Amino acid sequence: EYHFQRALEINSQSSVLHCHLGMAQHQNGKTGEALETLAGAFRLDPRNPQAHYQRATIFMSMDRADDALAELEKVRAAAPKEASVHFNMGKVYKRMGKPERALRCFLTALDLDPKDNNLIKAAMDRLDEPDIEEEVSVF
Repeated sequence: EYHFQRALEINSQSSVLHCHLGMAQHQNGKTGEALETLAGAFRLDPRNPQAHYQRATIFMSMDRADDALAELEKVRAAAPKEASVHFNMGKVYKRMGKPERALRCFLTALDLDPKDNNLIKAAMDRLDEPDIEEEVSVF
């Protein structure tokens, strides 16, 4: 976190640095600060898919499924072939009690990135099980 803050002092106009700092803050338990930092990334570049993806991961950790899904939809529009986006959309749909949509997202992720098939297949196998707290995938 410290190093990203220092880097932002040098280049405060970098939305990418704002994204990295936001994720470091979130990982350090500073979720409110992380969302504020990501808001700075959006002010610099409103369409930054990395910022939308990272805000989605924060919303997922806060059990804000609707907000997470809205962010992931924006990322999917910008990067439709990114398997991790479809995988995390599947996790959100599972949390929302929509296993059919979750399965569709998992299958898309599997088609896009077959090398991660164990992780994706494990998520598909757990579709009917209660949701447990899992790390958000960044592949």
